[in-house]
Amino acid sequence: MKSKVILYMVIVICFLDLFIQLPIITPFALELGASEFMAGIVVAMYSLFNMVGNVAGGYFSDKFGRRNTLLFGMIMQVFFVLIYTTTPSLGILLAVRAIHGFSSGLLTPAAFSLVADISRKSAIGKSMALTGVAIGSAAILGPAAGGIISSTVSYEMVYYVLSGVYVFGTLLTLFSIKESSTKESRQSHMATPFIELLLRPALNVAYISSFTLMIAQGTLAFGLPIKTASLNADASMTGMMLSVFGVTAIIVFASPINKIYSIYKSESLVAAGILVLSLSMILLHFVPTIGTIFGVMVIYGLGFGLIFPSMNKIIAEHSAMNERGKANGIFYSYFSLGSVAGSILAGYFATVFSLPFLGIGIVTLVMLAVLMFIRYKLEMNRP
Repeated sequence: MKSKVILYMVIVICFLDLFIQLPIITPFALELGASEFMAGIVVAMYSLFNMVGNVAGGYFSDKFGRRNTLLFGMIMQVFFVLIYTTTPSLGILLAVRAIHGFSSGLLTPAAFSLVADISRKSAIGKSMALTGVAIGSAAILGPAAGGIISSTVSYEMVYYVLSGVYVFGTLLTLFSIKESSTKESRQSHMATPFIELLLRPALNVAYISSFTLMIAQGTLAFGLPIKTASLNADASMTGMMLSVFGVTAIIVFASPINKIYSIYKSESLVAAGILVLSLSMILLHFVPTIGTIFGVMVIYGLGFGLIFPSMNKIIAEHSAMNERGKANGIFYSYFSLGSVAGSILAGYFATVFSLPFLGIGIVTLVMLAVLMFIRYKLEMNRP
């Protein structure tokens, strides 16, 4: 139990660098002379190379082991994060974002493969729900810490603190995390090629779910400030709304409600969650008051709570130990791809409808239909 608690702490650290930068990376880029368009590219650069890092991290964790990959990624993070503090120009900032996104991407497949490896089959759903608590904690702590440190000291101090956090993560991994993969699984890591994992129908349910979830997340980050401003509310309301969704999801993950992950099929929970997200998007387009937006954020948090552990459980259930790292690498690369797609689509629908939510709600319903078709084909092919 102690080793699992430490592993969840490591997952908080893995995701902290994403969330702690949310309030500062755009103004940091603008301070270096970036236009708003170029600042957007600076933000997207991290996600683009994070996707590459996810695939590489999955491969390394199958070949060299989960712990070794985590350790390597943590050490890279210590040094790459520090480069931000001496970044003199926009060009160098873009390069730093690329290498930082890559090194950060190495961590996630290794960490989640480790959780799946050490979890009993009957408890995988609950274990993945607790990873959601870890990520939710990072999502709540990170932006607040980044905003407070940058406003009271400087942008550079955020990265000094973050580097220190990764020193702590390196020590935790070195002294408290044990390797979960076996020598036999590492020796047979090439038995399953990437293309087979990419095309495996059962895993595609998880891939599509992660892509769809992150399209919705990207739209929420882009469109919620616009919606808030249209109702003449203070900009701080946006942060409070996002916190409501995060807290709701954590309640689902950590409370007795998490028994649903063991009772119901993961595919059914994912489908129900995407339906709830789609309805939330459509409601956000039409709701007329700040109070009703808070209500919709609770609904959105419930949808997120249904999806996140369930799609991670699908990866764990439909991949063997020698291929699980690669499967998680592909899975989390879809996360990054969904973030980029969500921002682009949200921008397009905002120009068409003034708000992006209605268009995205339709897109996520289409993705749900694709997912249901794949699930139908799977059921038909089962003996």
